[in-house]
Amino acid sequence: MNNIKRAVLASSVIGCLSAQAGTEPAATTDSTTSSSTATGLLVGKFPGDTAWDKAWSAFTLYKDDNNQILQEFSLQGRLQVQYADGHSANGHFDVQDYKDAGKDGVWDDKFDVRRAYLGFKSKWFQNWKLEGQIDVNTNAPVGAKFPYASVDDYRLYKDIYDLYLTYVASDALNISIGKQEIKLSREQEISSKEIVTFERSLVTNMLHAGNLTGLWVNGKGIQEHWLYDVGVYANNQVPEFSEFDAGVLFLGKVGYDYSAESKLDSAIVSFRYEHNSDPGYQSAVDSVYYGYGKAPAFTDAICLSNDIIQGRFGLTTDVLYGFGYSGNAEQNGKNVAVDQADVFAINIIPTYFIADGLQLAGRIQYATSPDDVNGLKLGNRYEGVSPDYKTSGSKKGQRASDASGDGYVSLYLGLNYYIYGNKLKIMNGLEYSHLAGGDYEGTTFLSGLRMSF
Repeated sequence: MNNIKRAVLASSVIGCLSAQAGTEPAATTDSTTSSSTATGLLVGKFPGDTAWDKAWSAFTLYKDDNNQILQEFSLQGRLQVQYADGHSANGHFDVQDYKDAGKDGVWDDKFDVRRAYLGFKSKWFQNWKLEGQIDVNTNAPVGAKFPYASVDDYRLYKDIYDLYLTYVASDALNISIGKQEIKLSREQEISSKEIVTFERSLVTNMLHAGNLTGLWVNGKGIQEHWLYDVGVYANNQVPEFSEFDAGVLFLGKVGYDYSAESKLDSAIVSFRYEHNSDPGYQSAVDSVYYGYGKAPAFTDAICLSNDIIQGRFGLTTDVLYGFGYSGNAEQNGKNVAVDQADVFAINIIPTYFIADGLQLAGRIQYATSPDDVNGLKLGNRYEGVSPDYKTSGSKKGQRASDASGDGYVSLYLGLNYYIYGNKLKIMNGLEYSHLAGGDYEGTTFLSGLRMSF
């Protein structure tokens, strides 16, 4: 199995590198060399009306819908760098505190490399799509012992973010196999390239199952209005592909597009249900990686979403409920007691373009854990490290005060400037949040640059 995984990864990376190099002409069929419709870096044609269009089109190495074998091969990736500064009841915090809490991806003690992905996407034989990305090791230039050891400090590759093959039978039927990010809520479903806030909501993150290996089927336009997504995944979060030695996660979604009836530009309501056979599971750590993610400690979760756009205005709403788990879970090869209460949340995200390319974004979060005073837990970014994480000694990275509570309220206001749509933008946001029953109340200011191709 390991050999198979390495072969798949190697072939994907080699395909990207060889295409990117482009120093030698490749053997092509008459249809590709003679076609006037082919564009891309390898044929020296950069379509677009503006300089931005032409510059970004260089990431498309080859594209020709008339080619019967290869219709497209493009590079894809994203880089998101941000700065944080905050104040809480226990004092000031910034990106340096985030680094001192034992987190990676901090440049020069001032900037958090939130995401760095690199990969490719391609379309073959009209109906097949193959695409994937790796997590880039942003600590590589530093050469520190954390999180990797010896020569692994300097390697570009960290893990597979996603890699999957899709057969597109029609708009109503897409069948995929591989690894992808699990998307329970509408907020999670929106790509990090397009989200209007820096971070997703508290309970959205608590219920997030990570990037998993599985098989999924989805489609839209059924009887003009209906859409669906059904998938079965291996439950364990691992750097590459699962060996299916843990539990199973099921995720199903059904939605209805009521844009025509409402006379809105876009209006979709959807319902999602998720079941986890092994809540709280964590794969055993090997000698290379510093840790694997844990499966959320919830047996089931549901989400009701509504997403509308009309002109300059947009509104996304999620209502979530997670059914907590109490019992034992295997974590890093050990049997560990888990006690997670039910959680409930409402997230409301309005947006409005006050001018071309300039967008106001807001968010209201309300969350509660009705049966447990410690059912809600602050996330790692940024509130979770803000008040008083220990920065030295044997307990470095551990919190000295209470990061759990039974109620959470948050208000976010942001201003986003789109230089070239979601492909290049500057984001600024200020968030106030309060954890009832815990030990956090404060504000966080975030500013950052996000680029994708």
